Formats: sequence, structure tokens, C-alpha cells
Amino acid sequence: MAYKTPIFQQYTFEKVLHLSPGEAYEIIHSGEAVLLDVREDWEVMEGRPQMGDKVIHIPMSQLAQRIESLPTDKSLIVMCAHGIRSVQVVSYLAEKYQLDVINMDGAFEQWEMQKLPTSKGLY
Repeated sequence: MAYKTPIFQQYTFEKVLHLSPGEAYEIIHSGEAVLLDVREDWEVMEGRPQMGDKVIHIPMSQLAQRIESLPTDKSLIVMCAHGIRSVQVVSYLAEKYQLDVINMDGAFEQWEMQKLPTSKGLY
């Protein structure tokens, strides 16, 4: 299901796998994965995926200090605003911590464009 070359964004690193927002939604909804939102609080306030407790919000700037709070028993689908930070985070987590991580291609921008469930405010 995951693909190597992003469709919606131009940003990628070697070994980074991508999912479309629709595919990510289905996998997260099924409980096979959780969504890791690495945007800053101010970005999340403007809009966020509505996925209940299946989302973890850790801004990229805080990730190194909060790495122990990430689940290791599920895949992590990483999302940012436009796709730059999420690719960096996926590469970092896969290489340094050997976590099962996948980039959500197109980021929150595509999530909204595909009319997937959203809310406003912090998680």
C-alpha cells in the first residue's frame, strides 16, 4: 500500500515510504497505526485531523525530548503542514530508533483537500 515516490509533495528522503491521506485515514481508523502530528501548536489551532485518541501531537521541536512517549507496538504515520518536516521526522525515527514510520503524503494540506474529518483547536 505504501509507495516510495510521493504523489502530492516533492519532499522525500531515501527509504521514506508514503501513504495518501485517504489511505492513512483508513489505517489509523482501523487501529493498525496512530497519526503523529509534528506541527506546532499554533498550526494545530487552525485545523487538525479529527481522529480522537488515535493522534499524538508532538511538535517537531519537542520530539527528541518526548521520544519515549511514542508507541512502539503500532506504525506511526507522520504528518505536518506541507510535507517537509514529516519526511525529516520519518527519516530520523526510522534510522535512529528503528520505528515503523510512514509519511503522510501531502500533509494536512491534502487531508483538508480530500475532505477528511477535521476539527479546530488543540488535541
